[in-house]
Amino acid sequence: MAAWGNTRGNQLGYRIFVTLIKTAGVFPAYALLRLVTIYYFFFPGKAAKPLKYYFQQRLGYSALKTKWAVYENFNYLGRSIIDKMILMSGMPSPFTVNHEGASYLDDMADDGKGGLLISAHIGNWEIAGQLLKRFKSKINVVMYEVEQEKIKEYLEKIRDRSFNVIFIKDDLSHIYEINEALQRNEFVCIHADRFVPGNKTIEGTLLGAKTTFPIGPFVLATTFQTPVSFVFAVKEGLKHFHFFASKGKIYEKGRANIPHIVNDYTKEMEHMIARYPLQWHNYFPYWNEEKVGESELK
Repeated sequence: MAAWGNTRGNQLGYRIFVTLIKTAGVFPAYALLRLVTIYYFFFPGKAAKPLKYYFQQRLGYSALKTKWAVYENFNYLGRSIIDKMILMSGMPSPFTVNHEGASYLDDMADDGKGGLLISAHIGNWEIAGQLLKRFKSKINVVMYEVEQEKIKEYLEKIRDRSFNVIFIKDDLSHIYEINEALQRNEFVCIHADRFVPGNKTIEGTLLGAKTTFPIGPFVLATTFQTPVSFVFAVKEGLKHFHFFASKGKIYEKGRANIPHIVNDYTKEMEHMIARYPLQWHNYFPYWNEEKVGESELK
């Protein structure tokens, strides 16, 4: 269950939810999602084990609270997919948004330098293009190609063209697109909490345990000397988004400074996880000790 659109989702499922949203609104779609979530709760595949480790070993949840948290995490993921379909399809938005730290991004845009907006799989970062439309700089959102090809083709048909999407590809062509966008002084939004096997990585500490991060986003920051802001878009209630952005910071050039960026990034992640623990969507073994099986789950 790396993503519902990846292993089990299909184009028909997306069509059903889009039709339901257009005819009855978002609340009936959320209600149907509760039933769908029950299925994934009982048949989660490999997704449940990393979540159990996260909630029990890193956050200290009891076994019973962990079961509840796993269900709610799955439901938040489903809601994020529904919300993304609404905001990218051109449908009237039922959502309200609070921008915290918006002035920092305004300053970056006014400086004409654009910047690197680094995030994590917390909340619903895929809707960043919509939440960031108010800023002057053009937005480029970097996404993993997690949906099957047919689903991606369908989303391409309904996507609002108010921002550009750069898909991470096996041939690494996305690196050139990111490079060109930064040189045009645009905003590039990218996750830094997950990497593709085979990519270069760097070790860091998150929630008291060692883990591994993709080095690419941090190399970009030190190479292009572009302002870096850590940003997150989380859900509060059913119809409200809270957007967070840290003050833009330019890190000194050179790989020796990458650990400093990683440390700042993990601090921001921990702050967001503390506030929104159910909205971090990680379904893979994440920490080093988890990967080697040093911790047992109840």
